[in-house]
Amino acid sequence: MPSTLAKSLDMIWTVIIFIIVPIVYTALLFIEEIEINLWVTVFFISTVFVTSLWNVFNDVNNEHFGFQLSKMVLSIYVTLFAFAALYQRAGLMHYGEISHEPIDALYFSIVTWTTLGYGDFHPVESLRLLAAFQALLGTLFIPLLIAALLFSVQEKAREKIRASHRK
Repeated sequence: MPSTLAKSLDMIWTVIIFIIVPIVYTALLFIEEIEINLWVTVFFISTVFVTSLWNVFNDVNNEHFGFQLSKMVLSIYVTLFAFAALYQRAGLMHYGEISHEPIDALYFSIVTWTTLGYGDFHPVESLRLLAAFQALLGTLFIPLLIAALLFSVQEKAREKIRASHRK
């Protein structure tokens, strides 16, 4: 019974984190009337990252590894859109003027995530630390994604070697 409950709770959590949260933050980027709480957003972003990384490294022998990797890619999507929604609300400096355009916010979020930093947009003073946090996430997450892929390939190769030695 507890394993059934645990599986049900895991499924509910997966739906919330990987379906509802992306839909909500995509909508929030384009619906300006709704307020966004900074700390709730940071909590969801952190939760999405921890959950996706945990799933990939924990379920490496699982047949559904492709699904786990797709959750990691989805977590990148959530991060880009959640940060973009925050930047859009607060505004971005663009040649001395503040822009609240969703496309500018998404562009800035992608440029910050990749740590490319063209310099044409920059966050208003109140979001500078948040932009630095996003850049750190981008710097850490891509190598972790590559490590997860390599770890998976290595584990699959070990399984094949073990299986061939048993025969």
